[in-house]
Amino acid sequence: MKTPQQLKEARAERVDALDSMMKAAEAEGRDNTTEETQRADDLVKEIEDLDQQIERAEKIQETLKRNAIPVTHGASTSEARELTRAAKDYSLTKAINETANNRLEGLEREMQEEAIREFREAGISPSGTLQIPIALMEARAVATTTSSTSNVTGEIAQGTLQGLVPDSILERAGANRITGVAGDVLLPSLPSDATQIAAETTALANVSAMSGVKIAPVKMASRIDISQQALAMSAGSFDAVVAQQFRRHSGALIDQQFVANVIADKTTTYMERKESAAATIGDISFQNVNGLVAKVGDANGISADSVFLGSFASMASARVTEAVTNSGNGILQGDQMMGYGAFASSVINADRITDADYNTFAKVYAGSSAGTSINNEDAAEPFIFANMADTYVCYWGGADLIVDQFTAAHQGITRLIMNVYANAKTGHAASAAYFVNVPV
Repeated sequence: MKTPQQLKEARAERVDALDSMMKAAEAEGRDNTTEETQRADDLVKEIEDLDQQIERAEKIQETLKRNAIPVTHGASTSEARELTRAAKDYSLTKAINETANNRLEGLEREMQEEAIREFREAGISPSGTLQIPIALMEARAVATTTSSTSNVTGEIAQGTLQGLVPDSILERAGANRITGVAGDVLLPSLPSDATQIAAETTALANVSAMSGVKIAPVKMASRIDISQQALAMSAGSFDAVVAQQFRRHSGALIDQQFVANVIADKTTTYMERKESAAATIGDISFQNVNGLVAKVGDANGISADSVFLGSFASMASARVTEAVTNSGNGILQGDQMMGYGAFASSVINADRITDADYNTFAKVYAGSSAGTSINNEDAAEPFIFANMADTYVCYWGGADLIVDQFTAAHQGITRLIMNVYANAKTGHAASAAYFVNVPV
């Protein structure tokens, strides 16, 4: 689908051609020839057709653009209807079935063309057979005024496709979402120093730039196998189930990528354990948890939006480990730890610690008489403190879906693989720190 700008450029070319032809005949003091008259009629018809295409393309573009913006209380019914029409009318089941039969048509085809344009602008070459633009996938709630009860506001359920947006723990914790990007993105960064303060009239000879971190797209694939019979008979309920499962899995992959990025930068973000002499990695302690806050804070990477991220087992240990002996108060109380939010995720597990360096006591164990090896490193998990104000989840384009009805055809199975091109990082390494622990 061509953009409004491309259509306007094509229209301008026709107008210029028509104007030149009319002026040429006028300059020669003659009427148009039969051929020129026919050509003029053709140009007028093309211009009229382009006017209609431009109007339609602008409406589609505006709907896609505004569909990601929440409609606030008090918005008109017609406006709300306009913003939800594209997502409501789109059928994932229809798109999958038509793609499998190589005859994608109607709204689903228009949306595919829009998604391909988004991927192209993002520098991504999608490998799937069906693409969905990011604007159709944006989750949003629309407030209504249908309730007659005071202080009660109804809510219109989001369309099925909005459920395709990954359900990331990072975004629930307050990370920034960035869409519509192209190529590698240079993330904005928090300042790492305050050395350039001077009087207003003082010239700063050596102004230091704030460091930035580049983030590149990572292809994250999620797969669902469904019987061809169920696919042929399914409707909206199928769309909802597929979207929910894709969303959860893709969100977990994004969180996993963030944890891997934090650990990969261990030269600046890891924190050594401070335990008594014993060749084992200990459990969570008040000193280590508080030490994470100090480490990020000392590096000017902290804010009120900072949170703790750990496994469910680590959070359980923090809940029963007393901050002060015999106080009866755990390190984690409710959903707060040291005054900051705490979030648990099943992807923050021992599988994240893979580097061989963790087998040496210097990385995770700093006791003066510690041994030269650790006997329980295989069970070690990262425990992270990260500033969500400086954490970014980037998406390049929308959903890239592979509809594979061949690989498992002998089993009567259609295989659906959804690729999401995304990544998650902090603006600079000092905004996250972690230590390793073995939950009890």
